Amino acid sequence: MKEGGLSKCNMTRRDILKTAACAGIAAAGAGMSSNTYAFSKIYPQIKVAGIKDMKAGRQIEFDYPVYGKKAVIIDMGCAVEGGIGQNKSIVAYSMSCTHLGCTVSFDAETGMLMCGCHQSLYDPKRSGKVLGGPAPSSLPMVTLNIDKKGDIYAIGVAGLLYGMRNNLLDAEEVK
Repeated sequence: MKEGGLSKCNMTRRDILKTAACAGIAAAGAGMSSNTYAFSKIYPQIKVAGIKDMKAGRQIEFDYPVYGKKAVIIDMGCAVEGGIGQNKSIVAYSMSCTHLGCTVSFDAETGMLMCGCHQSLYDPKRSGKVLGGPAPSSLPMVTLNIDKKGDIYAIGVAGLLYGMRNNLLDAEEVK
């Protein structure tokens, strides 16, 4: 693989500290407890995958938090910011570019999410940070949780989805 892809997962000290902080927060909400309760009052909780379904470089698309708004869950193969799972390598993002709402896709070779319309480039290892192109902000990150059976649930979204005044307003929630 090319440098920057799934095989390159070098983390800085800052990245490690952020991951540790996220892990602590996730541990506090483990087992779908208080963390889930806070999000459940706003966002739907839907099963998007099983932990056994996730392999490095694997991606699964799903609608979240409303029908027609695609998201993708990816196992990045190494610990990443906001990652869940045993290796803290699983993350999910909206697939709507923050520039004009075109669909972004995951390139397993580079390990990046890219918009096919205007080539905005996002780094899923760094909370969906925009790296290039006209996109004004990071991709909205889907908050994930794993239950005791190993099922992965989408439970919230950090950031505003493109074209929405409110991520759930005037739309049909997924169930």
